[in-house]
Amino acid sequence: MSDQTPSESVVNAEIDAIMRARIEPDGPDVAVAVTRDGRLIHCQGYGMAQLEWRQPITPDTVFGIGSLSKPFTATAILLLQAEGKLQLDDPITAHLPDYDTHGQTITLAHLLTHTSGIPNFVTLPGFWEGNVARDATHAEIRARFEGLELDFAPGERYSYSNSAYCLLGMVIERLSGLSYGAFIRQRIFEPLGMTSSRYLEPHAVVARRAEAYAAIESGDEPGQKSGGYERALYMSTTLQYAAGALASTAADLARWDLAQREGRLLDHATLAEMLAPTHLTAGPRAGQTVGYGLGWGLWGYRGRAAHGHAGGVPGYTSSYVRFDAEDLATIVLSNQHVFDSAGLAEPIAALLLDLPTPRHTLVALGADALGRMVGSYRSVHGDTLEITLRDGALRASGELNAELIPISESACVSASDPDRELRFADAGPDGFERVTGVVPFYWFELTRTSGRAG
Repeated sequence: MSDQTPSESVVNAEIDAIMRARIEPDGPDVAVAVTRDGRLIHCQGYGMAQLEWRQPITPDTVFGIGSLSKPFTATAILLLQAEGKLQLDDPITAHLPDYDTHGQTITLAHLLTHTSGIPNFVTLPGFWEGNVARDATHAEIRARFEGLELDFAPGERYSYSNSAYCLLGMVIERLSGLSYGAFIRQRIFEPLGMTSSRYLEPHAVVARRAEAYAAIESGDEPGQKSGGYERALYMSTTLQYAAGALASTAADLARWDLAQREGRLLDHATLAEMLAPTHLTAGPRAGQTVGYGLGWGLWGYRGRAAHGHAGGVPGYTSSYVRFDAEDLATIVLSNQHVFDSAGLAEPIAALLLDLPTPRHTLVALGADALGRMVGSYRSVHGDTLEITLRDGALRASGELNAELIPISESACVSASDPDRELRFADAGPDGFERVTGVVPFYWFELTRTSGRAG
């Protein structure tokens, strides 16, 4: 990079050291960008964009960004609202008149905040066993979930739904008269100078695109690598659509970050509206808030507020995290399947914000109190968590794998990583009915499926 200050040069060296400790330089890896105080202070590629020809990753390497597409889709909806073409409290039937809502009022805001109750079609049984390489029309995407009963009444709960964002893409097309990809290009990418970013049309030839890879498992244990790589499963981008089919580069996403900071697309009042926590409006948890706004995840990290989004499609992962009060953003893009891009944002943020490792006050609990946490938990889209108790010690497996240490009668932290916490709620006769996992730049919620175990 040019015209770095001495302190920025030191920061670049420190980020490089973090990367060297965490990546394989000859494998598929990452592009990283960092902005601070309105400046791009780091933008570098690490590893290989293409293994066969040994093409290195650069700041201009193109990656699929998966669900990091969702903030762009949400921005498109807010741009249409600014033009008076919609309101967020519009029922979706105002714009998709033939959509079957099963007698419920589902608004655009419900779709944006994942509170619609519409099942997430990519986690339905049999989805990944089917032909995900086959291109699908919008009508075929709708047919995968439209006839299914809602998972819950709109506004009653939060549950991540790619189906909802596909519907938002269809609304954008109906109101603008443009394809989703053309709207994003004309209204967002081109005005911001994001010349390498695009909607990934099926089978398109894309200059400087990173090949998508997956680590080959050894066969001894699930998730254990053999040391080699293969091309990742191909999934048609028509299925990803407005929920995850955009592609970008580290350099372009840094331009996007700085444009948001300056209020160039949406004014600061609208951006604040997008970053407001969602209030549940129905059911026993009405009035409670969840850590998701209008297309944005909302988190805390070591006492600092942050927002952003992660993404993952076969062969690519992404992470964008912004600390507004500290005017710092991190961008990580990878061409390796299920690579923990958000995990790289952690040490970078801790370094630049000088954040100490959190300290928790541990508490001693009796067997009865520990037993209330024990059991099997599951999310509506299939993620599982098993909490067991053996010889007085708790252990989690599944969505979080760790020995657990209690820090209160309703919360535990990982013994090996104090940034990872489980918070239990809604005590019932068999124990807590609900658990929220809080990890840096991500959170997940599951409900009890069995009584005490272990």
